[in-house]
Amino acid sequence: MNYLAQNLEALRKRYPALAENTQENSGGLLTIVPSREGSPSAAHEGRWVHSGYDPRQEAQGWAKAQLREWKASELGVVLGVGLLYHVEALVALKPQGVMLAVVVPNVAELKDAVSTRPMAAWIHRVEWLWGTPAAMAEELAARSEPLRFMTYGPAARLQADAHRDLEAGLRRMVSAKQTGRLHVAVVGPIYGGSLPIAHHTVAALESLGHRVSWLDQSPHRISYETFGVYHEPRHRLTMQSRFADVLSLGVVTHLAEDPPDLVLALAQAPMNLAVLEHLRKKKFLTAMWFVENHRHLTYWQQLAGGYDYWFVIQEGSCFESLKRAGARHVSYLPMAAEPNLHRPIVLTAADQDEYGADVSFVGAGYANRRTVLPRWLSNDWSFKLWGNEWEGAEGFTSVLQRGGDRIDTETCIKVFNATSINLNLHSYAGDGLDPEADFVNPRTFELAACGAFQLVDERSLMPDLFAADELVRFTAVAEVPLLIRAWLDDVPGRRAIAEAARRRVFAQHTYQHRMKELLTTIGVHQPDRIGAIMRGDRNAGALTQRENTPPELAALLRRFPSDQRVELKEVAAQIKTKGADRELAREELLVLMLDSYRVETRDLV
Repeated sequence: MNYLAQNLEALRKRYPALAENTQENSGGLLTIVPSREGSPSAAHEGRWVHSGYDPRQEAQGWAKAQLREWKASELGVVLGVGLLYHVEALVALKPQGVMLAVVVPNVAELKDAVSTRPMAAWIHRVEWLWGTPAAMAEELAARSEPLRFMTYGPAARLQADAHRDLEAGLRRMVSAKQTGRLHVAVVGPIYGGSLPIAHHTVAALESLGHRVSWLDQSPHRISYETFGVYHEPRHRLTMQSRFADVLSLGVVTHLAEDPPDLVLALAQAPMNLAVLEHLRKKKFLTAMWFVENHRHLTYWQQLAGGYDYWFVIQEGSCFESLKRAGARHVSYLPMAAEPNLHRPIVLTAADQDEYGADVSFVGAGYANRRTVLPRWLSNDWSFKLWGNEWEGAEGFTSVLQRGGDRIDTETCIKVFNATSINLNLHSYAGDGLDPEADFVNPRTFELAACGAFQLVDERSLMPDLFAADELVRFTAVAEVPLLIRAWLDDVPGRRAIAEAARRRVFAQHTYQHRMKELLTTIGVHQPDRIGAIMRGDRNAGALTQRENTPPELAALLRRFPSDQRVELKEVAAQIKTKGADRELAREELLVLMLDSYRVETRDLV
């Protein structure tokens, strides 16, 4: 039977251009293989795209799982084509009137599908998006309905790059239209490199207009470090772990007092798996920004399934490892700079004398830095080394500043501004340069934001962040002395490159940029929760204009500015300000009763 002709005829009624393009395409992307049940299945490069046993039954199970979250007001957007068994199952199960669209990044895959099995009975009941990722993102962003993405994994992996580009483009467009304000609880670490990042995250969220609850754990550092008196490592780790568990419960208690829309934790925040699972039961959304090298710090293995969303500074094996460990959503979110802090400054003559040098390095004494940095010392230039954990490092006595004490951010910024050439060598536990150099460290962005010239070791993710004329990179240890000699003599060249890097940071790499992307990513995947709030659907004006809003409630909502987010507790608080002796209307009494019930039944702890 000529399925191709029948299917394309049905498709042509609404999408003639797509039908024509599909007919002319040669296909051949999928390998068609009979399933055990008898229906055609498909594979790609040796991996199944549908079940090799019963693709229809598999599709039914997948479709039923999607219906549990899919709301009638949302446009369902399917990622993954294959032989479209899963789409057919969704069409059959979805309620009447609910809208469904399928993304087709590669028409060759659609050609294989419509050539293999009958679809004429339902293909016209689906919206088809095709073309470049940018064009499809623009089409989706123009829709008025909330979007519910539904990914059929085995087929979606074939077009993973196109889906990633589509989502990135959609996030940019959606972010530009955000009008709503969230309440975000940020949980920081007790100490460590992610603590200042947590501070920058809080500042960025607040500058974007969101309400932030900062759950600062750093005051507990002294107590945490007292357990270091135990000589037996097993005893010390046990006590520190138990103490972190207590802090986890403290986080839950705070959340119970003032429930947020999102709980955002930074790397090494004291949040254990039991607490994360408890928060999920209570319908809290959680996210982790893991600003660490996943190959070196591996505690994520125990927490992967606990967070709803992971944001990481690596791709590839990091994504795969987290998903194998149970993570549901993993997204790339690189580091950034805080321009209000990391900036060019005017130094006094005393500051220039104290912090200035031809060449400087700021950082901790990791193994590779101990072996590499001595090779970059020379009598031809002055060199200053700043940072801690350099105990026992021979050959650095004359250049190590302040005896190897830890320096604060203000000092770092003065060093960056006072130095002609800042060396930026990423940490590595072995000798030399990291053979798996992928993520870009915070120092890269901070130096650039300060307008400081840097020599940085090449990273695989660097080209996506900075152009070749914005940073000077090296790929071998032996290159660096030659680069130092060349750039010390080229003051205008250094200035031009540093200024270009600074412009790039301001345009794309601030913590505001990162928080916009993080929240938009979650909003795209949570259209009825985070997405609705960010669209402004819970602002007083939008709530008043809803068709199903009772007139009595609309009257109460009009007491608020139209762009103010309004929840039940805000309406109740506004009513209470009228005074205890005023007679309340029926609708006001109902609101107060509901709010009282909300408070009494809150059982998060």
